[in-house]
Amino acid sequence: MEAFSTQIRNIFSKSKTDRVYVLGKGASLGKIAKSQLEDGVVININDSERFYAGDIALVHSLWAYQSIKENGFKASYYISDKQMPDSVPSMQVSYFPDTYETTESYLFSAHGEELFISDFLFLSAIRLGVVMAKELNKKLDIYFLGFDFGSDSNTTLIEDYSGHSQQFRDAVLRTQEDTFIRIKSYIETDVPSINLLHVGRKPYSDISVGLFNQGNFSDFAEHKSNNDLYLGVKEKIFAGIPMVVAELTNNHIGDEKRLRTMIRMAKDEGADIIKVQRRDVDSFYSEAELAKPYKSPFGNTLGHYRRSVELTDDLFKVLIDECRKNEIFWFTSVLDKNSYEYILQYNLPLIKLPSTISNHRNYLKHVADTFDGDIVVSTGFTDKEYEEFVLNEFTTNNRLLYLLQCTSSYPAPPDACNIAVIRHYNEIRHERFPNIIPGYSSHDVGALASQMAISAGALMIEKHVKLGNLDWVHFDSVALDITKGELRQFVDDVKKATIICGEKEKKVHAKEHHKYVPNDKSN
Repeated sequence: MEAFSTQIRNIFSKSKTDRVYVLGKGASLGKIAKSQLEDGVVININDSERFYAGDIALVHSLWAYQSIKENGFKASYYISDKQMPDSVPSMQVSYFPDTYETTESYLFSAHGEELFISDFLFLSAIRLGVVMAKELNKKLDIYFLGFDFGSDSNTTLIEDYSGHSQQFRDAVLRTQEDTFIRIKSYIETDVPSINLLHVGRKPYSDISVGLFNQGNFSDFAEHKSNNDLYLGVKEKIFAGIPMVVAELTNNHIGDEKRLRTMIRMAKDEGADIIKVQRRDVDSFYSEAELAKPYKSPFGNTLGHYRRSVELTDDLFKVLIDECRKNEIFWFTSVLDKNSYEYILQYNLPLIKLPSTISNHRNYLKHVADTFDGDIVVSTGFTDKEYEEFVLNEFTTNNRLLYLLQCTSSYPAPPDACNIAVIRHYNEIRHERFPNIIPGYSSHDVGALASQMAISAGALMIEKHVKLGNLDWVHFDSVALDITKGELRQFVDDVKKATIICGEKEKKVHAKEHHKYVPNDKSN
C-alpha cells in the first residue's frame, strides 16, 4: 500500500479550516446544527452517515456495512478492513484489535502501517487525524460529536442494527468511554499535533452542544461582555422571567479543569447565571479555626484546605474566560472587606452579600456606601431587624436590590423554608421600594420550595451545584450534582412553575371551552 491515499490527502487539503468532525450515533448528535459541519472534514463512524453523510466513513462491523449499503453508500470515501464494492471509493486497511496496554503506542507511533481499523472506530479516527496532521504539517482540532457513551442509551439517534442486547451495548459503551477518557488525557499531555475535543454534557466535555451550534467556540470568536450579559439578565427579570443561579460555592476545589467543566455544564443544564464565592481566608477565619485538623490533599489543617480551594488570580481569569465563551453572566459573593476591595478590579455590575455575614454591619455599610452596582442580599438566620437594616442601607440610590429569602439550614426542612416571606418582599416592592427584586436562595431538597417561591413572586432562584462527590470536601447535602442531570431537572421544574403561574390578568385562555353546551333558552 502506498504511503497514504491521495484521495484522503485531497479531502483534508480542501478543508476550509483545521477542524475535523467525528460523528458517533448518540442522541446528542440529533441536536447538532448540520450547518456547523460544513467548514471541516467530517468522519462518519459506522453508519452515522444516516444523520449526515461525511467525507470519510470508517467501517468495521458487518451490521454497519449492511446498514450503509441499505442507505446507498452516501459518504464520499470509505476506509474499512472489509472489501467494498468496486463502485464505492474506498481503501482497505488492516484490522488492529484494541488492547489496553498497546493502544497509545500504536495510535501515536510514527512507524508501522499508517492506518488501521480497530474495534473502537474512534481510535481509527484519532489515528487518521494524527497521520494527517503530520502529512499536512499543521495542528488539527478533532471534535467528537454524538459520543454519549451510554447516556440515555435507550434513545439513540439512529436505529441500532447490531442485534446486540441493551446490556451488551451498555457494557461496550462503558469500555469505550473509559478508553476515550484515557486517550484524551494522553493527547492533552503528550500529543501536540492534535486537539481532541468532546462535544456534549460529560464532565470531560470541552464544548456544549449549544455552544457548538452557535459557532463561537473559538478562542478568537466575538462574545458579549459580562456587563452586556447582565443587561440581558435584567431584561428577562423585568419581563417577569425568573433567573436560575448556579452557585458553585467552592466545589470547584481550586482546580481549573473542574471550574471550566462546572461552568460549561451548568450553562448546558439551563442555568442563567454562575455565582462563585470570594473570601480572604486569613482574615475571615480565626487562627484557631484555621489550625483545626482537617485532612485533604492540601494538608492536615482547615487552613490548608480553605486556602487551596479559593479562587486565585489565575482562576478568576479562567472563570471570566469560560463564562465569556459560554456567554453566561457571572458574579460573586464577597464575604469580607479584603475580598470586596479585590473584586472591584473586575467591574462587576452585581455582587452578593451572603447570610453568613449578616452581623458584619460595618462591612455591609461600607459596601452600601461605596459600591455603585446592584446587590444581592440573602436573609438566612435573620429577622425583621436585619430586613429594616438592609432596606435602610441599600435602597438609598437607584440600584436594584435582590432580596432573597433563605433558611440557613443544610438541608432546610419543609417547615423552615418559609416561602411566604417572598410574598412579603413583593409587598415591600409594590408599596415602598420598587427597585427590590424578590428571590429565593434554596437550601432545601428538591424543587418544590423553589416552585412555590416562583408562585410567590421570586425572580431569582439560587441553587448550589457540584461535580460529583469527593470524600475530603465539605459535604454539600443541598447541592445538585450536574454529572447526574439534577440541575437540568431542577431548571425544568422551575420553568414549569413559571408556565403554570401564567399572567396576573384574568382573561379567557385559548384552551378553554365549556364542558357542556347549555340550552341558550334556559336561564
